[in-house]
Amino acid sequence: MEAPTIAAPPNTTTLILDSVPKGVHVGIDSSSFSATDSFRGIKLIPAGLHHVWISTTLGLRNGFWLQCTTGTYHYRYDISTESLITSDEPTTLTPELWNHGLTSYRQRLPGGEETPASDAWQGMISGITPKVLTRILGKGWGMETTSASDGEEDDTQNLPLMPGEASEHKIHYTPIDLKKTWPAEAMGSERTEMARDRSWALSQVPDALGEMQTAFVAGFYLGNFASARQWRNIVTLALTSRKAVGDKQDWFVDFLVVLRKQVEVVMEDDGAGFLGDEAMEEVKKLLRGFGKMLREEEEENPSRGRKVRMAFKMLAEWAYTKLDWILDTRDILRKGTVQTEEGDILEVQEEGLDEEEETGEYAPAVVMMSRSPSPEPMPIGDDEEEDDPRF
Repeated sequence: MEAPTIAAPPNTTTLILDSVPKGVHVGIDSSSFSATDSFRGIKLIPAGLHHVWISTTLGLRNGFWLQCTTGTYHYRYDISTESLITSDEPTTLTPELWNHGLTSYRQRLPGGEETPASDAWQGMISGITPKVLTRILGKGWGMETTSASDGEEDDTQNLPLMPGEASEHKIHYTPIDLKKTWPAEAMGSERTEMARDRSWALSQVPDALGEMQTAFVAGFYLGNFASARQWRNIVTLALTSRKAVGDKQDWFVDFLVVLRKQVEVVMEDDGAGFLGDEAMEEVKKLLRGFGKMLREEEEENPSRGRKVRMAFKMLAEWAYTKLDWILDTRDILRKGTVQTEEGDILEVQEEGLDEEEETGEYAPAVVMMSRSPSPEPMPIGDDEEEDDPRF
C-alpha cells in the first residue's frame, strides 16, 4: 500500500534538504537555526526571491538564491564539500514528512519578533532581480564566505582554509575605485566638479540598488569580505553624489529606505562582522555629510530634491530615536572651551570635524591644470592599501 501524500498550499514552495547533519547551521533569508535529527527541509516558503545558506565545520558559509513560485526544490548535503547540491531523488510529500520533518518558513524581524510573512525580507531585496543575480553571481546564483570578486583573489589568502576549501565561485561586482576622482575623458572645470560630486561614478553602476542589496546579503549573512566592501563602496558613492539627487529623486528615496532597513538589521546584531561598528560609524558620518549637502541644495533651489529631503528627514528622526544618532551637524556641539581643574582654559573640538566640514587639511585646494588632458585621475586620500579587518 502506497503511503498517503499531501499537497502543499498554493503559491508556496517546499525546500527539501536531505542529509543535513545535526547541528549544522541553516539559514533562509533573515532567519537561521540549527538542524535537528529529524530536519528534512523548509515548507510554506512564500513566492519571490529567497537566499538559503548553511555553515561548515570551519564556520564558513555557502549559500544560493532561489526564485520561488510554487512546487518543490530538492537538495542534499554533500559531506565532501559541506554544501548543498541539487538532488535527482523523487520527492513525495507525506503527512509524516510535512508534519515532523519540515520547518515552517519564518522570518526574524529587528527586535526579535518572528513572522511567517516575507514582507520585511522582500523590502530588503526590493531592487534584486534574476538579471542582477545572474550578472553578479552567474547562472548558479551561488556564493560563499571565501568568494572573491574579480581582480581580488588575495582577499582570502590568509584564511585558515582546508585543502580544496577555496571558493570556486567568482563574484562579478561592478568595479568601484573611490580614489578615482574623475573619468579619463573629463576636461577642465568638469574635473573640479566631478572631484567633489560622485554622481558620475554612481551612474556607472548598473542596477546600483540591486547590487547594493545583493552585496549586503552576502556581506552580512555569509560574512563575505568582498561583498561588505562593495556595499560600503556603493553607499559611499550614493551619499557623496550631489547632482544625482535632483536627477534621480525616486531612486534616492528608495535607497534611503533600504539603507535604513539595512542599518537596523546590523545594529540589532551583536556580531555583524565586516558590517559592524566601524562600518556603521562610517555610514553615520556619510549621512551627516549628505544631510549638509541637501541643505545647501535647498538654499540654491528649494524645489530640487524635495522628496529626497523628506525621506532623509524621516531617516534622521528614526536614527535619533532608535540609535541616538544626530545627523544634522547644526545640532552637534562640535567645538568649544573647557576649564581644567588647574583653571586653564582649553579649546577642544570633535575628532574628525575638519574632515566632515572640509576645513584645515581637508579644505578644497585650487590646482593649476595644464591644457593637455591627462588620462590618469588624481588620487584622493592616501595610497595605502585597505587592510582586511578580518586579520
